[in-house]
Amino acid sequence: MGFKKINQQKISESIAAEIERQLVEGAIKPGERLPSERDLAREFQVSRPSIREAIQLLKSRNLLVSRPGGGTYAEASLGDSFTEPLVDLLANSPAMAQDLLEFRHALEGISAYYAAIRATEADRKIIQLRFDQFCKSQYNPDSQKEAAADVDFHLSIAEASHNLVLLHVMRSLFDLIHRSVELSFEKLYIDDNGREVIREQHQRIMDAILAGDGEAARANAYEHINFVKETLEKVSMQARRNQKSLERLQKITRDLQL
Repeated sequence: MGFKKINQQKISESIAAEIERQLVEGAIKPGERLPSERDLAREFQVSRPSIREAIQLLKSRNLLVSRPGGGTYAEASLGDSFTEPLVDLLANSPAMAQDLLEFRHALEGISAYYAAIRATEADRKIIQLRFDQFCKSQYNPDSQKEAAADVDFHLSIAEASHNLVLLHVMRSLFDLIHRSVELSFEKLYIDDNGREVIREQHQRIMDAILAGDGEAARANAYEHINFVKETLEKVSMQARRNQKSLERLQKITRDLQL
C-alpha cells in the first residue's frame, strides 16, 4: 500500500495517523482488509505491539473493525455517507478543509442565486430569522452553537433555492460543514473585527436574496467563501513560518549550550 516510514516518537499514534491519511485519500477503501499485523509491522518498520495499539486506537474511533474469522477491515459504512467517524476524520484533515471550501464555493453560490429568484415570502422570513439567530450567537460566543447557527443560515438559503438536489447535498454535508466551520472560527477570529466581517458578509448575501437579485446574491456568496479560504490560508502560512522560526531558535539555543 506504500505506507510512509514512521518516526519513533509516539509510534502508535503516528501509525494511526498514517492509516487515517490513507483512508482520507482513498488508498484504503471502505470494507477493505488491511494487511496482517506482521506485514504492517514490516512496512512501518515497527514492532507488532505498536501496530496492535494503533489498530485498537482506530477501532475506538469506529474507523476499523475486526470480523469473524480474523482480519482487520476499514469500516464499510465509511463509503455509504458522511457518517460520524468519517466526519471526524475529514474535519481534522487540513487538505479536506480547503477541498470543502472549494465545494462550498460552487454549492452556496448557486444556492444563493436560486434562492434570490425563487424564495417565497415564508422563505425570506426564515432566512432573516436564521441571520438574526447567527448574530445573537456571536454576542455570546459558544463555538458549537455559533457554528450551528452559521450552518443553519446557509441551509435556509439552500431550502429557499427550491432545488431538491442542492438541498439534499447541503443537508448530507451538515455535520461535516458544522465541524469545519467550528474549527475555522478560531482562526477567522484572530482579528478583533473577524466576527464583524463575517456578519457583514452574511448580511450582504441575505440582502441580495431579499431583494431578488440573483447575480448579487451569488457574487456575495462567492466573496464570503473566498474570504474564509484566503484567511485560513494566511493563518496556516503564518503558523508554518512560526514553526520554522521556532525550530531554528531551538537549534541555535542547543548549539550555544554545547
